[in-house]
Amino acid sequence: MYIIKLALRILFITTTNLASNPRLLKELRLANKHGFHSTVIQFTLGNWSDIITNELKKGFQNVLFIDLSATRKPFFQWISSSMISKLLNLFSAKILKNLFLSVAINKRSLLLFKKLKTIHSRYDWVIAHNPGAFYPAADFAKFTNSRLGIDVEDFHPGETNNLGTQTKLKKLMSQTLPKSNYCSFASPLIEIYTRDLFPYLKSNHLIIINAFEREEFLLPLAKNDLNPLQLVWFSQNIDEGRGLEIFIPMINQFSDKINLHLIGKLSSTFNEKYLKNKNGIIVHPPMSQLDLHRFLSNCDIGLAIDMPNNLNRELALTNKIVAYVQAGLFILATPTKAHQLFLYDFDSGYRTTDYSSSSILTCLNQLIKEKAIIRADQPGRFHNGRNYDWELFSDKLLDVWLQ
Repeated sequence: MYIIKLALRILFITTTNLASNPRLLKELRLANKHGFHSTVIQFTLGNWSDIITNELKKGFQNVLFIDLSATRKPFFQWISSSMISKLLNLFSAKILKNLFLSVAINKRSLLLFKKLKTIHSRYDWVIAHNPGAFYPAADFAKFTNSRLGIDVEDFHPGETNNLGTQTKLKKLMSQTLPKSNYCSFASPLIEIYTRDLFPYLKSNHLIIINAFEREEFLLPLAKNDLNPLQLVWFSQNIDEGRGLEIFIPMINQFSDKINLHLIGKLSSTFNEKYLKNKNGIIVHPPMSQLDLHRFLSNCDIGLAIDMPNNLNRELALTNKIVAYVQAGLFILATPTKAHQLFLYDFDSGYRTTDYSSSSILTCLNQLIKEKAIIRADQPGRFHNGRNYDWELFSDKLLDVWLQ
């Protein structure tokens, strides 16, 4: 139990918004739960996330939201920030100062920087999410003498194979991370790789995997064994490069025995190229986080099949695989380094496959044969998944905030 004499004042800064940044949403709920005074600077993105974000905001009556626009309105703001960012990307990271480096990486960084110059409130903590927010947050924290927290989350230099962008990200992180009072990471491997890249960082690091609140998940109901095996995959966007294009033809061969639920914004190109005339595939539009997690209780197997087409995909522990565990699903995963480490520790119902058709077909055949066992074991997996609830990880974060 925490005894708080004075409520902390926290400023959260992101280049996205609540709906597309689950880690920010969880941190905001944690702050709200403990009576802290929170302000959030976020963006309207002109897509599905704006509607869900507006609904989420209704649950934070005491939070001040400052919404900036990442859309083409106002047009001059959009076109000027876009052109400046493109221009700066023509220059080498070696000659770019921190602000220019940040804007080259993400044009929204300039909008954040300008907005922060108009804010005169004082905060105990300034917490940045996403690389484009790192420098504006660090600059503002220094100016206001606030403590700085940076949610590194992913291994950002490994998110791209573009050497110029990698160099810019490395330099930005080398200039901002050492200024933080803590950094948080979404997987042990990301923390290791980041510390290897920047060995001079402070020791105050938190590994906070992408877990969610316990109450969002329902104990799975018993299922009729005559019904097909229910597989699920979700992301913000349903598109190429995520492994689905390899699995879908295999699923189609078992359409009388398997249903695959895809949740997210469906690319029309992907739909035309991979889903047309395919059976056994059920597409759902983007859901709120709560609705998504409740939906998982209807499923049997979660797919964690992101293709490791960059280093970060090898190191990242995605939202989906943790959500599957918390929902009690059996997991079918590709053997990335992060997946293997996590599933070995979890050890409560999973199978791995490579991307070859023969391996996928063998796995699907075996899973169909084991359908009754998979369903019978789901309540046990659900209870084991309680070891990964957000409530257990958030205490570490709260301890740091209250230091």
